[in-house]
Amino acid sequence: MRKNIGWQEKQTDIKYQIRVIFDGGGRIRWCRITNAMERWEPFEPTPEHWQILLEKARARYVRRQAPYKDLQLIERRAAENPLPSEP
Repeated sequence: MRKNIGWQEKQTDIKYQIRVIFDGGGRIRWCRITNAMERWEPFEPTPEHWQILLEKARARYVRRQAPYKDLQLIERRAAENPLPSEP
């Protein structure tokens, strides 16, 4: 069974817990919650979220806590959502 990957993020005085769930079949589900919310809500990740997920997945893979196919999936999806170049 796969482990979810999660972290905390602060945006405009609101602290979110972000959770990434691997549903199988190449599907990734992004959810977030705050203390004021009762349920996890799905959301669309930004390119920055993809980069954070990629860093965390690489760290887990090195420690043998994530399969290589998950890392490959995240690398492909992160490449589809590149960070915008700064002018």
